[in-house]
Amino acid sequence: MERATWRRWYQEHPRAVLGAAVLLLLLVIGLVGAARRSAPAPMPLGRLFGRPFQIIGFYENASPGEPSSWTSFRTHVGQLTTVSPRWFSLTASGQVDDIGYDPTMARFAAAHHVALVPLVTNANGTDGMLATAARRRAAAARLAALVRQDHLDGLNVDFELLPASDRDALDRFVQDLRRALGPHKVLAVSVFPLVGLPPSVNGADDYKGLAAAADYLVVMAYDHHYSGGPPGPVAPYTWVADNVAAARRLVPASKLVLAIGMYGYDWSRAGVPGSATTLSDVAVEALAKRLGIVPRYIPSESQSTFTYRSGGTTHVVWYMGDRSAAARAALARREHLAGIALWRLGYEDPDFWHAVGRP
Repeated sequence: MERATWRRWYQEHPRAVLGAAVLLLLLVIGLVGAARRSAPAPMPLGRLFGRPFQIIGFYENASPGEPSSWTSFRTHVGQLTTVSPRWFSLTASGQVDDIGYDPTMARFAAAHHVALVPLVTNANGTDGMLATAARRRAAAARLAALVRQDHLDGLNVDFELLPASDRDALDRFVQDLRRALGPHKVLAVSVFPLVGLPPSVNGADDYKGLAAAADYLVVMAYDHHYSGGPPGPVAPYTWVADNVAAARRLVPASKLVLAIGMYGYDWSRAGVPGSATTLSDVAVEALAKRLGIVPRYIPSESQSTFTYRSGGTTHVVWYMGDRSAAARAALARREHLAGIALWRLGYEDPDFWHAVGRP
């Protein structure tokens, strides 16, 4: 159409031209607003659960002084089936706090066919949300809407240190979330080990009830010795094996994932509870190398340890190490579990990936 013709058409139909301009502007605004949450289509669950063995990586956004989960994820994405970033938290009123959604990481996961199943953690007072059916259902609906908005493959409910009195309410919340998500999204629940922990820690975790609604339970089999207690192996092998056996008595092996913590503790005053700092496996091995120390692998515990002195103080270090991780991955495969989960990406030495194999 010639310029004169365009001018005449505009003069005869000014409202139509103005309307088209407004529609175009609204479309541009909508596209800009959606860009933050845009991602390729989520992975079909058949492709995820059709794999013989899950390798799940927990993920933390960048934090000063901490190893990068992003670097580890990019490097080893081909060995992962699922990535679970700590992105969302539920408040006492059932509101969802976004504590770090990363669209770049989300698009990268989808492009490499790794299921994106973020953690939903409990903030202070989350048990208040569990107290009423209305709040539970409202929170489940908000989370399901978030899954659709962000093109997520599912969620991992990681509610820790709830009072044992919340046991039934937690079951009901997971059931509500299952209904809200529908059958085509992953629903996982992270749980504390059953053996060797007091009810004040694991009392709210009803393995049978949670597994009835969830696709799998992630057993956090670490911190048998922890920063607030006396020195010792973080996840002794017999304790881990006992917890796998206890879980299997309640839940089918195909619904259990064994979590491996690739970190340790440095107790700065030997034998003194509460004197420890957390160190990733990478940091522990760098420390040992700097000190000229060869850590000892303790076969009975399947953990590594060493001691050193600094400033007149004796330090005791226990940590996982690749040999220990391989033993736990072998246990998970031998017991026909659904897979393993790594806490967390970036904590592990690169040899970890040779130790645990492929999905």
